[in-house]
Amino acid sequence: MPKHQTDYEQLLDKMSEWVKQSVEQDVLTLMQIEQQARAYLKAAEDLSKDEMDMLENTLTRDLQTFAHHWQRDADNSPWWQATKDKFWSLLADLSDKSKLAMTESWRDIRHHGIYQAGEAVALGELECSKCHNRHQVTHAEVIQPCLECGNTRFSRVL
Repeated sequence: MPKHQTDYEQLLDKMSEWVKQSVEQDVLTLMQIEQQARAYLKAAEDLSKDEMDMLENTLTRDLQTFAHHWQRDADNSPWWQATKDKFWSLLADLSDKSKLAMTESWRDIRHHGIYQAGEAVALGELECSKCHNRHQVTHAEVIQPCLECGNTRFSRVL
C-alpha cells in the first residue's frame, strides 16, 4: 500500500479484501459440494447412464440457479443490510468527525436545513417535518420518504 494512504483507506482496503475472500471461499465450497455430489452419484451402481446424466445435470442447474438468485438477492437481504450498516457505523466512528461535521454544516446552510426524499445525505439524524419521526443516518444514503407518514421533507436534528 502506498505510504500516503490513510489509515481509513487501508481499513477500507482490508475490509474489501475480506469480503472478496469470503465470497471466493463460498464459491469454492459450493464447487466442492457439487464435486462430492457428483462422486456420490457416480458411485451409485443402481442407476443407468441416462439417470446419472439427468441427476448430474439437474444438480448443476439447481446450483447455478441458487448462485444466480443468491447474487441477485444479496443486496435485499436484511442480514446484509444490517452488516453494511454496522460496517459504515464502524467506519464513521473511526473517521475524522470534526471534518464530517463541518462538511455537513455547509450542506445544511445550502439546504437551509431542509432535505427532500431522493437527496443524498451523510451522517446525522433527520426528523420528519410532518410527524417528527426521527431517522438515524449512519452512512451516506439517499433519503427515503418517512416510514411513519410518507412525508418527503426532513430537517437535520444532529
